[in-house]
Amino acid sequence: MADTTNPTAPAVATGLPTATIEDGNILTIFVPGFDGIKDMSKPTVAELNKEGNLNLSQYLDSTGWKLNHTQEMIKDDREASAQSGEIPGAEKFDGGSLQIVNNVNTDEPNEAFETLRKGVQGYFVRRRNKTQLAFEEGQTVSVFKVTIGITVPVAHAENNLTKSQTSFSVAPGSYDETATVAA
Repeated sequence: MADTTNPTAPAVATGLPTATIEDGNILTIFVPGFDGIKDMSKPTVAELNKEGNLNLSQYLDSTGWKLNHTQEMIKDDREASAQSGEIPGAEKFDGGSLQIVNNVNTDEPNEAFETLRKGVQGYFVRRRNKTQLAFEEGQTVSVFKVTIGITVPVAHAENNLTKSQTSFSVAPGSYDETATVAA
């Protein structure tokens, strides 16, 4: 049976590859505790689908995930050469933040706001192009080992949701869409 939850643009006569619409096709979860995933390069189906993991996608607005992953370049100029170049240096994760829909001062609980408190540690796992379906073996995911920072209100804007912004740091050795879900 075809996966109708993952809309794609039809292939066109130009020979371009099929494009996938990203809106509504991202799943971001929080796996609590640094013991929640044993191997970040191969998180298991059981670890990712475990009860107690938090589905953050339902709380994030469409631009609510922010994380920079960059690489420094090291100048390579030699006395024996008239040319200079660069070689890849250290990778860096910075600028991590989430914009969370926050129903503060209402009777409805908000698991994201209550769970992601300053100092909490765990993993953010992100998967693209499979909507809110359970994780399966062989899927490509990002796995970020994180520590939660402060949460602050997002400034009021006309015709907008009430939101808070939560900062987070990412540990070295995290995987940006290079981990594979294991059985």
